[in-house]
Amino acid sequence: MSSHAELTVYLKHASTTHPLPFGGELLVGRGSRAHIRVDDPSVSREHLLLHVGSRIEVEDLGSANGTQIFPKKTTGALSTAETGPLRPGQRVVLEPGSVLRIGAVPCLLQVEEATGRIIHSTLPPSSGNGAVIVDPEMRRIYELAARAAQSDIGVLIFGETGSGKELLAEAVHNASHRAKKHLLKINCGAISEGLLESELFGHERGAFTGAHTARAGLFENTAGGTIFMDEIGEMPLATQVKLLRVLEEKAIRRVGASKSIPIDVRFVAATNRDLELEVARGRFRRDLYYRISGIVLRLPPLRQRKSEIEPLARHFLANFCMASRIRIPEITEEGIAALLEYSWPGNVRELRNAMERAPFLSAGGPIGPEHLPRVAGGADEAEELFPEEEKTDVGPMSAELREVFRPVMGQRRPTSEDDTALMPVVRESGGRGVRGESERHRVLSALEQARGNQTKAAALLGVSRRTLINRLESFGLPRPRKRVHPNGGE
Repeated sequence: MSSHAELTVYLKHASTTHPLPFGGELLVGRGSRAHIRVDDPSVSREHLLLHVGSRIEVEDLGSANGTQIFPKKTTGALSTAETGPLRPGQRVVLEPGSVLRIGAVPCLLQVEEATGRIIHSTLPPSSGNGAVIVDPEMRRIYELAARAAQSDIGVLIFGETGSGKELLAEAVHNASHRAKKHLLKINCGAISEGLLESELFGHERGAFTGAHTARAGLFENTAGGTIFMDEIGEMPLATQVKLLRVLEEKAIRRVGASKSIPIDVRFVAATNRDLELEVARGRFRRDLYYRISGIVLRLPPLRQRKSEIEPLARHFLANFCMASRIRIPEITEEGIAALLEYSWPGNVRELRNAMERAPFLSAGGPIGPEHLPRVAGGADEAEELFPEEEKTDVGPMSAELREVFRPVMGQRRPTSEDDTALMPVVRESGGRGVRGESERHRVLSALEQARGNQTKAAALLGVSRRTLINRLESFGLPRPRKRVHPNGGE
């Protein structure tokens, strides 16, 4: 070994790099005797041994949740398939750049040459892919995503709504050998349980009422590509069983069919739910969770990525103004301070929406704090701009509010990047959606039933109030305003 090697352990929201001495054996595990401690429930107390010498070998010590190696791609095709779980006592060479999964924890081996240059490493993607990556943690996440893309290991992305899960899934696809094939995006939470299986797996003629012809499903039609399953935590348990079988057998069976059809696709999943908690509550299958979480990527919310707020804001502002053919206004120093002070509960999506509104609020002049979301009492206490107990000045939505909405009810506007609760049920990489009914009419109907109260309308739709407000903004629909009485009360 020319200089030294190091093993980077990616655990929860942080990574730890452990230099490996030349020669000897290192115990890796959760126990106090381990040379490299990995404090995660999926890791055994004495999980594996690293044999370090002219090459590095991995030996599993009979761990409960296993050890697996995902080799780095070395040519146009993958160097080898994933090794599968190591047998206890089996010693396998760990090549530089390979991903080592210890239980559910991914690790990365890097070897440094005498020049100090890290070989077999992958830099984070540049902004050329549409991502603005400045924060060190985001660089680490994108670097790990690029490495994970070199094999077909399952990738599970956690993150709050609007934090950029879809963009990260696209980065995984674009860095893989499947980049020239199709990337299909499926919103698991927006397809009804009765249609989900048929949509994903297809059906044979006569499989159910209305199935007049056989039809291939989305999995079958994405041969050679990547399937991004957004909000996988919303998938019904019955469908989870079938998805697990697909992942294990790499084959699908159409509804009503007796034979399976092989498929060649790569799966990336995302959710804003705590799937470990969902597993404990019996809402998500444990075996499916372990199958899809080969590499877990946890996107921090925007409030924890303050170094990216200003670059993202300028990026969104420039893109919107150029697309709208209007002059790009300046952001004042006070405006930048306001951007950094606000907690951005809607994450990157909320920032983008704010920067698209700001040029109109500023009437083309410099953008200041008055044109941006506000905080009331400090960086950690965001002002609730749309209070839950709102009162509106509209009664039944019979004339006044319906007349306001009427001009925009027939319009079709593009939707935002990964707003999931009211999104079209299937979104392909081109951004086009498949709708079973008009989403706008659903929103308008709920507002009418709730007499214009957004909180009640969101409850009728089964979504959060923030999601409803995001949808109103993306459709260009005005929100009902709070009623203010002459005496100053509401």
